[in-house]
Amino acid sequence: MDRLDLWKKGELRGANAFPRHTVEDLKTLRSWNANLVSYGLESAVEFEPPFAVIPERLDIIEAALARAKEADLFATINFRSAPGREDFNKDLRQFQDFKYHDGFVKMWRETARRLKGNDVVAGYDLMCEPHPEDLFPDLPREQRAEAMKGTPADWNLLAKRATEAIREVDPDTPIIVNSSAWAYPYAFSYLEPTGDARTVYSVHYYSPRRYTHQKPGENIPYPGLVPSHVEPEQEWSLEVIVDTLRPVREFQTKHGAPIFAGEFGCARYAPGVEQFFRDQIGSYEDWGWSWAYWDLRGWWVMDIEMSADPEDRTRHEDTPLLRLFKSYFAKCKVWPSTV
Repeated sequence: MDRLDLWKKGELRGANAFPRHTVEDLKTLRSWNANLVSYGLESAVEFEPPFAVIPERLDIIEAALARAKEADLFATINFRSAPGREDFNKDLRQFQDFKYHDGFVKMWRETARRLKGNDVVAGYDLMCEPHPEDLFPDLPREQRAEAMKGTPADWNLLAKRATEAIREVDPDTPIIVNSSAWAYPYAFSYLEPTGDARTVYSVHYYSPRRYTHQKPGENIPYPGLVPSHVEPEQEWSLEVIVDTLRPVREFQTKHGAPIFAGEFGCARYAPGVEQFFRDQIGSYEDWGWSWAYWDLRGWWVMDIEMSADPEDRTRHEDTPLLRLFKSYFAKCKVWPSTV
């Protein structure tokens, strides 16, 4: 099966992970009937010119992919650091000088050259959560896209360049492009298709953040009124989730583009969390999106193998959230061993 068909049909469901995850971790994910692991990676080239390739980093990627194959999972790879981006959150040099674009393009060309033909790779995810908008904190949200255009902060421009570089050496592997603004839905209103017919577009969804990232004891409910530091309080419900994702749906419809909900998650102790995930994942399924939750055996706050007790840091073979996710993983029908 063409890997792009998996994206077009919304056939990929799984979790985010890192190269540190063991075969046993991945086999556990596979035992839930999932078929995808989405790897977060460190830069495969040096952060500064001449952007020398780091062979050991490419070795790490290949070893992680080998573990995915042993577990019978498809895999995507995305870089969380890159030239001009040593710090995932705060380093914005990548969007302040075109030389870092050159390094980013080189990184992807060499990565694709190394991985071309790997039968578990379902997609090259160019960058995890680009956020050049943070360079313009004083501009209204609607003006930031225009301020970025044609400058080193232009994510649309960089995504197109990286796509062209990958296609020079690998014409087949699907490419995944996050929206900017931390891959949040509203940035799809100014995300531009790269022109590549084998590209998937990815949204990350942690809204409302005061709910998904609440601390133990805050007891912010869903559905219900969610306070906000930056916007008016709002009653959150399925209808509001659908409305906030509208820019992604409009992009999908306008361009006929496959969509990947590449990250989403919620504090496991949040009141109403099961309904929150039902509304969210159910929408993804209805719209034909593939998805990967955050994250496999990682942050204790969002670990679906742990109970609703925030003091419980033990992983259990059965939890309400794990049962819920398994009910969606049960829809998976294809794995590397079956194609």
